[in-house]
Amino acid sequence: MKPLSVVLVFLIIVIPLVLINDTREDLRVFNEDQYKRYSDDFQAAVDDAGDYLSRLEMQPTITAVHYGRERQLKLDQDVLSVFYSNLALKFGLENNRTELNNLKMHMPALVMFGYSGYTLVTLDDTASNGGEKELKPVSWPERPYYYKLQNGNLLYFTLDDNARVYDTGTNEFYEGEYAELAAETSLAPINSLELFREIRQSTITSLVEQDLATAINRHLELVKRMGLSIQFTLPRGLQEQSIQDVGMMAFIQGYPLPGGELLDAYSLGSGAVMRRKVLIGTRKAGRRTAYGESCLPAGANVIESLFDPEEAARKGYFVEDCAVR
Repeated sequence: MKPLSVVLVFLIIVIPLVLINDTREDLRVFNEDQYKRYSDDFQAAVDDAGDYLSRLEMQPTITAVHYGRERQLKLDQDVLSVFYSNLALKFGLENNRTELNNLKMHMPALVMFGYSGYTLVTLDDTASNGGEKELKPVSWPERPYYYKLQNGNLLYFTLDDNARVYDTGTNEFYEGEYAELAAETSLAPINSLELFREIRQSTITSLVEQDLATAINRHLELVKRMGLSIQFTLPRGLQEQSIQDVGMMAFIQGYPLPGGELLDAYSLGSGAVMRRKVLIGTRKAGRRTAYGESCLPAGANVIESLFDPEEAARKGYFVEDCAVR
């Protein structure tokens, strides 16, 4: 064979292979970029919803107004509306109800972390006025961050170092930070602030993990009724998460992207926890005075810890808080 013929044969064989490899590489890079974009959009939607939830949580925390169940459900729906609307916009599904429902089917549960407990949100299928199946988010009752002590009493954590202990024998509550509670009642086996914080985190993640396992099983039944085949598992790394702020947790599994990739994403979005303004209620010679922690007189007869100045005023205390002078 002539040398020129050999070169031509070589080029005929090699050029298509090079083009195929280039096309494959371009497709791989495109799919990776697309996967990252959708993952980032999912995280951004969770972040926005977490920030919005944080601002809503600030209202009852600062004003000491504790909402009833109906009002709390309305707030939950507001947060969900922000999340789903934001997610639909980022995924280009804002005008496609069918595709948005399909997206929701790939998110078996959401978790909204409040200051003293969390709310789990799952989906339920209901019939719309037109007889079509409609996916409706359902908020479970808020679960407190609780831990059973060795003596049978219940320790209710918050997202900071404040906590409450319910004495099952006397039907009384003790409230305060770790040192205050440890001085008033037994917290065994918790014998240090470091262990207190460690158990608080493990308690929160363990409770969430248990509820998520139940939620996923319920969601699998829903998926089956809808005629779909999707597998779900608990998101990896949940136990390693440090839940310290009010916010939202969401995960999506097996969602098909335009390039054929399946999106699996786990996101935790939060805002800053609003630390409560603790006042100490005291009584001397019949006069009730609520002092800030930094200006409590020595030997004061302490009655209770108060949520904030508004609560103190409602209970008839005169407020003396040197921190605001």
